[in-house]
Amino acid sequence: MTRPVTPHATRALPPAVVAGLRAEVRRFVTEAGTRRLVPATCRVGRPGGASLLLPGPGSDADAGLRADLVERALDGLEDARGALAWVARSGPLLAGDEELAWHAAARAGFGRHGLEVAAFVVLNRHGWVDLVGGDQRRWSRVRAAPR
Repeated sequence: MTRPVTPHATRALPPAVVAGLRAEVRRFVTEAGTRRLVPATCRVGRPGGASLLLPGPGSDADAGLRADLVERALDGLEDARGALAWVARSGPLLAGDEELAWHAAARAGFGRHGLEVAAFVVLNRHGWVDLVGGDQRRWSRVRAAPR
């Protein structure tokens, strides 16, 4: 089940995070190539910088496993303060079951470290949307990252 992303309040992300998210969109476009369907992947860290790709436990994974994966990813970062979580996938910028499951896991995993999820971003080939603050960017075409 998906629902349109229409947050009530919009909180702008810092310019450095916005630039990092644009780099992540370019990375996603480059890695996806010409494939139309790309499985959802979750990352924890700093967009455009140090981040860890979480193994996809599958859509039927329980919330505890996802939260444990996020917690371990935060353990693996040199400095977890200021870290974000984001899901990259094909399809429209909608918050579906998969994205909401990762969002809940991010809140739990960050909470175990005494941190708050400053932003949880869903991104695709055409942009990104922050499910926490409502900030978003969309482009008609994003070029692949230079090789």
